[in-house]
Amino acid sequence: MPAPIESWGRYPVLQHLAARPVVWRSDPLAVSPASLLPFGRGRSYGDCCLNEGGTLLTTRTLDRFISFDPSAGVLRCEAGVSLGDILALIVPRGWFLPVVPGTSYVSVGGAIANDIHGKNHHRVGTFGRHVRRLELLRSDGRVECGPGEPLFAATVAGLGLTGLITWAELQLRAVPGARIKVETIPFGTLTEFFAIADESDARFEYTVAWMDCFSRAGRGVFFRGDHAEGTATPAVTRLSVPFEFPSMALNPLTVRAFNAVYALKRRSTRVVDANPFFFPLDAVAG
Repeated sequence: MPAPIESWGRYPVLQHLAARPVVWRSDPLAVSPASLLPFGRGRSYGDCCLNEGGTLLTTRTLDRFISFDPSAGVLRCEAGVSLGDILALIVPRGWFLPVVPGTSYVSVGGAIANDIHGKNHHRVGTFGRHVRRLELLRSDGRVECGPGEPLFAATVAGLGLTGLITWAELQLRAVPGARIKVETIPFGTLTEFFAIADESDARFEYTVAWMDCFSRAGRGVFFRGDHAEGTATPAVTRLSVPFEFPSMALNPLTVRAFNAVYALKRRSTRVVDANPFFFPLDAVAG
């Protein structure tokens, strides 16, 4: 029996009737008495990308760019293209995705289906707000739709239930370079956190905080940043974890120890590459 297809959280473990790749946009939907559900890059936390006893339509091979207007920042691509692939194309040309989550290994179709948000949610909202058009392949045929249309509204955050997204057209945002100017600010209490957050949301494009939930006072570290000029440094080879840690490795003792070390961060301002700022966990594979 083949290994089960998993979500990012690896729970629950479910068996599917079949997993059929979608290679071409012109392919018809697989005819099956069981239900169908699109599956992108498998980076969902829970089971929303799984279809127990049914068929998954895997979109990883639906990964082509269709068109790009470098003057207007409008990109059309197939639904299986990853956000990382898009950034590799557009950042050297002065553009960036308006919304990115905590990993670049997310498909465009999955980003729309889950209506992902990022560190600038307070400024620009969710991913779906920046989708201009998309095409759906449904059991009753194909349909192209955009903002203001009921089917488009049902598809954004619709978790794949309205059909298979074959392509999408995105409005990008102009940026000065491939770097981020980041301020790191430790805080000791929730009162300090709220004061920093109120100030930062008004002044900075990106804000995010780490909090020690074992701390009674509410200590943590606040990060805020804006796009900056500069080119990205060459990527380093990713580390890989070839095995799964036992569940006992995650316990109050190890978490407290990690939190104690992380809370030692000092206040600083520095300019870093965009990828480590937005996608720190992408440095570790597996």
